[in-house]
Amino acid sequence: MSREVKLADGSVEILNDHFEKLVDADTRLSDNDGLFMQRQLEFIEAQSYDVLYPDLEARECFQTNTLGGAGVTTLTFRSYDRIGKAQVINARATDLPKSDISGKEFSVSVKSVGTSYDFDIDEIAAAQMAGMPLEARKAMASRRGYEEFINQAVWYGDSEGQFTGFFQNTEIAKNPVAGAAVGGATEWEKKTPDEVLFDLNEACGAMYAGTKKVHAPAELWLPVKKWNYIRSTPRSPNSDKTILQYFLDNNQFIKDQSQVKALNALEGQGTGGTECFVIINQKTPEGTNTVHIREPLPLQYMPVQIHGLVYEVPGRGRFGGLQVIYPRAMDIWYGI
Repeated sequence: MSREVKLADGSVEILNDHFEKLVDADTRLSDNDGLFMQRQLEFIEAQSYDVLYPDLEARECFQTNTLGGAGVTTLTFRSYDRIGKAQVINARATDLPKSDISGKEFSVSVKSVGTSYDFDIDEIAAAQMAGMPLEARKAMASRRGYEEFINQAVWYGDSEGQFTGFFQNTEIAKNPVAGAAVGGATEWEKKTPDEVLFDLNEACGAMYAGTKKVHAPAELWLPVKKWNYIRSTPRSPNSDKTILQYFLDNNQFIKDQSQVKALNALEGQGTGGTECFVIINQKTPEGTNTVHIREPLPLQYMPVQIHGLVYEVPGRGRFGGLQVIYPRAMDIWYGI
């Protein structure tokens, strides 16, 4: 007996009765009818491709001071001033001018910053079976969360107003750059290279002169796009140097590429949301810090705590924010 099955190409005659029950005009092969299961043909790479996050730049830019210990609630430093007087006198004078000293105290409050991670027994069993370092990954996520809080507080303060960030500090001078000779624009892309160089040199000279040569610029911080602009734009059509190279070769304070930093943190932080750059010197002539992060207790994890079938690892640090001791040693120039 024969059976005819209609196909797209025409017809085919089935001669073997043994296949009569197996072949049907409406038969469709599914994954379940295959010789191999789909997951048998799946290859899972041992290497994982995790989500990437930008660097947290606060600790890169500011030194961390850990003095004080875990139990302190306030961090205080003292600043002394002196007044010296002298004048012409005669040999019998009794009202000689007197010199004196005075002192002030400046304090910041220390707060606890907490974080934690946990895992239950089912997660542990599943991680062991899959060969996944569960605790290490959760610990990394927790530490990242802590560092993100510190980074946010150092640059911009925190949502509860406990800490004052670098860009919120009213004692740090904020200055507008000059407008272009033609059109008056302040953005560097709309200026000539000479006008961009004027902005940079003016900022360096203003700090040095304004502090009577006490603070000399030591670092230049730029938003990434502005850093790339002066690093790649020629000084002039006939020059083989970029704006940045020419600046480093001729500026008397900032002379090396290592003194120039491209920072994501600066983006849009100028007055009115404009772009800005920062001129800063983090050391006084005597070698003390002009600014630093206060963290009496860096992040520390406590022993594992068991809550039912859940293992929790709490952690905390003690943090005092960014302490600006000499605000005249740093300037923000906006409008670029």
